[in-house]
Amino acid sequence: MSYARQELGADAAPATMSLSSAISSPSVKTVSGIALVYHGYKRTGSIFGALIYGLAGRLVPVVAVPVAMAQGFGEKKACP
Repeated sequence: MSYARQELGADAAPATMSLSSAISSPSVKTVSGIALVYHGYKRTGSIFGALIYGLAGRLVPVVAVPVAMAQGFGEKKACP
């Protein structure tokens, strides 16, 4: 192998990302937070509720997104 090929990293394995590191990436957390701000506002009708949902989406997207889907994403909260 020539020095030029070695310098360019021709034999380097392609970088792959595991599922756990992909879920905990900042971009996924940001998108989750934004989506849950929308869900929280539609569900509660208040800015405070939207921010709480968004914070949960940003901090624990693995839990918050499935909970939002189970609640019916963007649907109003059923009154008792």
